Amino acid sequence: MARLKYLFPVFPINSVQLGIRIPTHLNQRLTDYIERTGLSKTEVVINALASYMGCSEEIPLNERVASLEAKMMVLEGLVKER
Repeated sequence: MARLKYLFPVFPINSVQLGIRIPTHLNQRLTDYIERTGLSKTEVVINALASYMGCSEEIPLNERVASLEAKMMVLEGLVKER
């Protein structure tokens, strides 16, 4: 399966570690998602937080387009499997 390009570098130079607890059902959905996409949990959480907090627009346009193209490839693969 195609690997999605993440919005932010996974381990930026000035990064911090964050420990959280999430409900079991949400963890299962996260696990299913990373298995389908090939992303790491860190990549998914970073992208989700950036999107939720409205700072994903800080990413250069070419990187956002590349990310969308990769997501489309995954979706097209899922459609073909059906």
